Amino acid sequence: MSKIQNIIAREIINARGYPTIEAKIILDNQKEAYASFASFEQLFPYQNKELKDNDEKRFKGAGVQTAVYYINNLIAPKLKGVDISKQYEIDNWLISADSTKDKRKLGVNTIMTISLLVAKAAALNNNQPLYLYFNNYFNKVNKTDLKLEFFPSPIFSLLKGGRHGQINLDFQEFQIVPSSSFTYSKAYELGVDLYHQMRHLYKFQFNFNLDVLSAIKESIEKKELRFGHDVFLSIHFGANNYFSANHYYLKDKDSMSYVEYYQFLIEQIIKKYTPLVVIDCFSNNDLDNWKKAYDNLNKDTYLSIDELIFSNKNQLEKYIKDKLFTTVVIRPNQIGTITEIVLMIDYLKKNQLSFIIASEIGETNENYLADLSVGLDAEFVLFGPPVHGENVAKYNRLLEIEKELIKK
Repeated sequence: MSKIQNIIAREIINARGYPTIEAKIILDNQKEAYASFASFEQLFPYQNKELKDNDEKRFKGAGVQTAVYYINNLIAPKLKGVDISKQYEIDNWLISADSTKDKRKLGVNTIMTISLLVAKAAALNNNQPLYLYFNNYFNKVNKTDLKLEFFPSPIFSLLKGGRHGQINLDFQEFQIVPSSSFTYSKAYELGVDLYHQMRHLYKFQFNFNLDVLSAIKESIEKKELRFGHDVFLSIHFGANNYFSANHYYLKDKDSMSYVEYYQFLIEQIIKKYTPLVVIDCFSNNDLDNWKKAYDNLNKDTYLSIDELIFSNKNQLEKYIKDKLFTTVVIRPNQIGTITEIVLMIDYLKKNQLSFIIASEIGETNENYLADLSVGLDAEFVLFGPPVHGENVAKYNRLLEIEKELIKK
């Protein structure tokens, strides 16, 4: 097996216009692989920490020159000559070298960049696609026999509200899910068509959250598709964004108590539009209603959490016994190493939970999430709207994987 000859990192700019890490790894047989890190928002104390320069003179403190220095001058020399097949050992060395619970010493951005580089280089060296490497590594670490039998269904964002929205509405993302009876390539085509049709027909002229849901249904039916059969609704509510002082403050109504909001959610949205996936429909501080939703929602609906755990396994273990959800949004860049990712996915599978592989807010053109979702048998992927380079890189990689698997 080939050995690591060098690792070289640099600072690049992500899709949000802020710095992140890109690096390449060079093997002693001169094969090279590249990886970059997608940055995320630090909203909760239980999230792993990115290493930032905190120099307000550059990018409002968001520079990553320190992390780049760590990779080039501290980590790369230590890994020179190490067998590229040692993913498990390298990942655990990185975790040990950091030695903090939230990866604040080296930074999750530093650690994940190295771990992903090793995976990519090992797959390249083995002349195997990355999704197969991830699948084999999952089985090796967890002593399982996960097959490459299913292809993830894409959840396409059509419009965004909330913190980073194009429209001044409360819900974070208004989404669609083409039926799994379609090929992925057909599902992608539908996603692109409906994305453009929404803009052509409605031009962002929405006053209320429910207006968007009605428009999505109408757009689907105008394409002579069956709403709730050919194409399903999905909603990322992002309820933490409009929850304050025990109230949910929405433009659709002035304010509602827990009970009123729950009734509103079930009666006006769930029953009328029967969404396939609902994400973060209640605040992290409203566990009673999470439990009610779990007990009362149609079992065909994927009740998903995102911000309650933000890909933190300790948070997941804390709430899993309470039966609050059936599905978990996994944002791999927040976890830290490929080894920790495959261990967390195995934990979800052993607890009969579905999962959604999701991208980050500060994305790059890195496309490994497509391979990861196929290799680890994700039910869904959530890479944002079916446009823009950082999203399209991942959706197009899925097109490529689909063609490869069809040939086999």
